[in-house]
Amino acid sequence: MRNYAGHPKAYGGDFIVARIHSPKLQAGASGDVTDFLNGSYRARFHLFWPGEVQVSVRLIHSSEAVKILQRDRMQDYSKVMHIGTFINGSKTETSQCGLRLSSDRALCEYRKKEDGEYYACYRPQTLPCDSLTTMKSSMPPDLHLTKEEAQLLAWKNTGTEIKNSFNPVTVIGCTGATHGPTEKCVAGMNSPFPGGYFYSNRWSSSFCQTGHILSEVAIISCLKGKTLYLLGDSTVRQWMEHLERKLKGLRFIKQGNPYLSLLAVDTQNNITVHWIKHSHPWISVQTAYIKGSETIPAILDSIAVGGGQEDVIVVIGIGQHFRPYPPEDFIRRLRNVRRAILRLYARSPQTHVVIKLENNRELDSTMMIYSDWYGYMQNLAQRKVFWDMKVGLVDAWDMTVAANSFAIHPNEVIVSNEVAVALSFCHCA
Repeated sequence: MRNYAGHPKAYGGDFIVARIHSPKLQAGASGDVTDFLNGSYRARFHLFWPGEVQVSVRLIHSSEAVKILQRDRMQDYSKVMHIGTFINGSKTETSQCGLRLSSDRALCEYRKKEDGEYYACYRPQTLPCDSLTTMKSSMPPDLHLTKEEAQLLAWKNTGTEIKNSFNPVTVIGCTGATHGPTEKCVAGMNSPFPGGYFYSNRWSSSFCQTGHILSEVAIISCLKGKTLYLLGDSTVRQWMEHLERKLKGLRFIKQGNPYLSLLAVDTQNNITVHWIKHSHPWISVQTAYIKGSETIPAILDSIAVGGGQEDVIVVIGIGQHFRPYPPEDFIRRLRNVRRAILRLYARSPQTHVVIKLENNRELDSTMMIYSDWYGYMQNLAQRKVFWDMKVGLVDAWDMTVAANSFAIHPNEVIVSNEVAVALSFCHCA
């Protein structure tokens, strides 16, 4: 790496992603980037398929940009502003809300003492605290950046493709595409990075037998007689929308507030699918309902299980809405989720739990709020918190880097393969 003057850098810290791909084969895989902390980096790739293979390396952020992100993330709670709407009958009042607010004004505090979860709003003029109903987000115009810092984080300087000094590599023979792993996918097994590859738009794991559970028949065979809970943000709501499109018998059922939860049922095959939104923080310029929302630990504690049947699958996908905040809040939520999973297993050891890691997102996002560096660090935290648990892992980061996606809501090819990998951990492969 070189600095802005073209001189070799003598230090590391740049945020780099790498991939190999063969467009004609609809194939792609992530690379493993090693930072030698002296300005040099190594990108290693496993050659999973034969043919002409192109190498792509992107500088997402320079080390100088990463330092800005790191500095602000450790302490800044003001990068996103929330306005809460309090409703009581026909009367409505608004007030500022957040994970941390100055206590120089009276507060409505929403606290769960048993797990440390907390957010607050400035007390409205007349309405009670329990009348908080919705919340809306906005980004402050001033993110405390100098002109030079803003330039470092501008979209035109984000995700820059590093030019290769070599031609595409011709792979004459390899074993990846023909001789895959022999072990079945089992919850709790180590998930390396990179952990698989796309070939003909199908994801295959490098360490366990992922079933290609992509067809309607295969998905029904796996989910028949089961209840699937999708808990978290809109990236797991996509799974529900995918299943509703894929399974002709799966129908949405109107119930409650669709902004908080969705329910779909296939009565013929006895399949039930729930999507339930996680509670604050939830970043949206549209009105988001807060009243009635629950934390994922509370939802896990409410799931009815028992009878010794392997009839419940839980998928948890969170992180995107935590990116602007100091890591302590996300780690607290993860630890609370971990404890709730252990309580769920104590009630029903047969229940399947799958953790979906964060995928990457648009390169023109506001980097101080949504940078993929935040998502990458949060994925490391998720791996650390859940590493010794009997959970399956869907590495959506690995898949979206391999596919060069850079979209908060990945395309149907990626989503369908995420679902297939998750079901592979549920004795379906």
